[in-house]
Amino acid sequence: LGMGTGKAALQLFLRLHRDAYGVELAPSRWALADAALQSLAKAVPSRFRYEAAGGSTARLLDLEFNTTCDIVCGSLLDTPASILASASAIVLEVCLPREVQRLACEMLQNCSAGCRVVCYAPLHGLVDRCRLAPVISTAHAGIPGAMGDGVGGLCLPASWKDIGHGFAFYEVAQSAESAQASWDSAIAQQSSERVTIDASGCPSRAKKTKYTDDVLPSPRKSYSWGKGDRVFVGYSWLPFLDLGNPGDGSADGLDGVTWMPAHVISVSEDGFATICYEDDGTTEEQVHPESVRHE
Repeated sequence: LGMGTGKAALQLFLRLHRDAYGVELAPSRWALADAALQSLAKAVPSRFRYEAAGGSTARLLDLEFNTTCDIVCGSLLDTPASILASASAIVLEVCLPREVQRLACEMLQNCSAGCRVVCYAPLHGLVDRCRLAPVISTAHAGIPGAMGDGVGGLCLPASWKDIGHGFAFYEVAQSAESAQASWDSAIAQQSSERVTIDASGCPSRAKKTKYTDDVLPSPRKSYSWGKGDRVFVGYSWLPFLDLGNPGDGSADGLDGVTWMPAHVISVSEDGFATICYEDDGTTEEQVHPESVRHE
């Protein structure tokens, strides 16, 4: 869920010979996944068949293993309950604002017992009678910690952190009571080092420069941009009092400021914004309005 261009979904489909179901909100990224399915079907027509169902759904059939890879352009929160109930594993490859994390936790309660869940943010306990439980930490293929730290964490290499990023890692329990018992037992018996998980669920590179926000002026009463607008967000490693404007320096940020295209999701009462970057779909909360410029 939040499949991007579908690389992970397609890889699991091809390597494990299991049904895969991917959802992507951005039409541009979904279109790249759709093109990949079509290319594979054209390259090996004896094994794969491509089927389109409208402008936002497509399917690749593996005729040899009788499996399917479905991709949908839409919101992950609209994933059918029947799909969730049939899933053996769910990967939430998306950064969710805090208010949406609760909705995602509620959605995951539709999963069957035993389903494994990997996601950026810790989602357990965000709704009443939550069934998200820690995965028991065991060695896999002789590698200690390969199944997580036993208390809801799993360290995996990522494009932004090749030495390993901390993900939340769960197994859906039969009931809320059994999930709570698993948490109590896991915490009491924890012996390995705990994996650090970013509670915001947003592994954005922009956070590394948040300290420079301290020198920016206080938010004004109004700006030329608002909710739904396409904007540019500037970040700098240096504490500039004024970031200037896009185009003032070099495109690669050698002037000290990097500008990233994004869309404004919401604006809080204090003027700070929640934005979504265009390049990777990352969501960033509490973005200082003085670092935002209208397109």
